Order: sequence, then C-alpha cells, then structure tokens
Amino acid sequence: MKFDLYDFDGTIYDGDSGVDFIKFSIKKNKKVLWCLLTSIGTAIGCLLKIRTKEQMKNKIFRFVKDIKDVDSYVAEFWEKHEHKLKKFWLDKKNHSKDIIISASCRFWLQPIADKYKVYDLFATDIDMKTGKIIGNNCHGKEKVKLFYDKYPKATIMKMYTDSVNDLPLIEEAKEGILVKKNKLYNYYEYKPNVIVRFWRWGWGIYHKNEEMWNYLIVGGLTTVVSLASKWIMWATVLDPKNPTQLQISVIISWILAVLFAYVTNRMFVFRSKSKKILKEMSSFFGARLLTLGMEMGILWFFITFLKLDTPLLTKVWTIVTQVLILTLNYVFSKLFVFKKEK
Repeated sequence: MKFDLYDFDGTIYDGDSGVDFIKFSIKKNKKVLWCLLTSIGTAIGCLLKIRTKEQMKNKIFRFVKDIKDVDSYVAEFWEKHEHKLKKFWLDKKNHSKDIIISASCRFWLQPIADKYKVYDLFATDIDMKTGKIIGNNCHGKEKVKLFYDKYPKATIMKMYTDSVNDLPLIEEAKEGILVKKNKLYNYYEYKPNVIVRFWRWGWGIYHKNEEMWNYLIVGGLTTVVSLASKWIMWATVLDPKNPTQLQISVIISWILAVLFAYVTNRMFVFRSKSKKILKEMSSFFGARLLTLGMEMGILWFFITFLKLDTPLLTKVWTIVTQVLILTLNYVFSKLFVFKKEK
C-alpha cells in the first residue's frame, strides 16, 4: 500500500484547530476559561519536561466531559472554521489514498476526515466521559510508531507538514513536502530565512543527543549558581585571600550548587524514575563530594600555594576548575548515579 500523509494543523488547516476549538468553547461556556487558567502550571511543567504532553492535554481538555451533544457541538465548530482549510487540500479531488496524522483530537477531526473521504485518520483519542487521553499523544516519533503498527508494509510516498516536529515521518517518506501558507516546497530544498535555518540547524544538533545537551544546559546553570554564590560572598563577607574563608566560600557554593544540580539532573537530564531516592541522592552527593575535594585542592594550589590570587586570576582558576568538574560530574552521574535500571 502506498499513501500520502498529511499533518493537520498548519498544514491542511490554516492555524491550530485545537486553539480555535478552545476559543470556540470559551465563547459557548465561560467555565472553559477556568479550565485553562488552572492548567497553566501543567503547561509550564510540560515546557520544562517534568510533565508530559498527555498530562497537559488531560488538564486542558477536561471540559469536554461537560459537552452534552458532541456531534452537534463539533458540527457547529466546523460551520465556523471549515473556511480555514487550505486551497491545495480543497483542490485535490481524490483523498482516497491520503491519511491525516495529527496530534489534535480525533473527535473534532473525524468529521473532516469523513467529509473528504480520507483513507484513515490518526489522531489523539480522548475519552469524552472523562476528558482524558486514551493511549499516547499522536506527536513526533509516536506518529511513526502508530503508522507502522497499523500498516507495517506500507510505503509513505509523500509527507506534508509545516513543522520540523514531523521530521521523523519526513525521513520515512519518499518525498517531504513543506507547506507554507498555501505554497508547497520540497522539505529539504526549501530555503527559509537565516534565523529559521539557524534554529533548525541547532534543533537538529540538539535532538541527536538530547541528554548531553540538557546536561550542558543544566551544568551551565549549576556553574552560574556556584560562581555567582562565590563571587557574591567574596564581594561581601568573605576574603578569598584568606585560606580559611576561601574554603568556606567553596563549601557554601558547593552546597547550593549540588542541591540545584541533583533536582535538575534527575528531572531534566537523566529523567530518573527510580523510587530509591535516598540511595540515588547519596550516590549523587558522594560523587559531588569527590569533585568538591578536587576543586578545593586545585583552588588551594593555584590561589593559596602559588599566590596567583589577583581578582582576575582568582576568577580564571574558578572557571577552569568548573569546566573540569562539569565533565567529571557528567561521567559519574551517567555511570554510577542515574544508571538505567535493568
């Protein structure tokens, strides 16, 4: 079997149908606005990757359980929004070999799939009685899995999308089509502006090794916590030229940084699901104590022993030390602290 696949929002539909559906629902029932306001925390958690997209949608779309006549409700929505379907889609007379595959919800996409007689629809399913997602959110790599689970021997001839999020499906297709407004471009030949090209380049590099890049981001923030706390103490209450006060500042900054590092590494970098938190935390702190000893020794050698203690050199040695410690901490965390449970 050979199919053409289409993302929906931004591709077939000019805009985000989910956002429009929520706006439509707010106009019909102001209580929906309360659902959105109480979902802000979950949405932020999703951006920070401590909440899943499924959890966010569960929170946002819980208002659908109060819709009494879903068919009439959705029909009214499309009466007001069907004009936003793009011309290239409407101009195509036969959609019998087309499949829509979208992260939007099935209950409002199904009428469009039925009207245009597409071969199949992959979308996010919601239990209308509870407002909760059934299964996984149809997004990114999950789209590839869902498609091949159902059509293991199928060939994707063309994949139409407006988003880099569909790159996993683009890579599976014979041809990738990028949809910009109502114009179609070869996905790989399209030349966007410099800012967009730079963003895509960076996004591609990031996704090749998310764990490492997340660690560098978190490590950079941890370094900021460590350096800032040291420099603030040196500028206010402690003198780095005094050996005792120098080591006190190192210890205090270490405590602040390691607390910050444990939480962020567990949540955002290694995404640990271990329930043995005390054991994991003790291992983490033990590894950091080892690198703390190294940091104290290096700073003592260069600043106290060699007397390279000018304000500029003091900052240089702390930065050099932090780079070394950052590398060692990743190795210890990866191999010993947050190792995957078999």
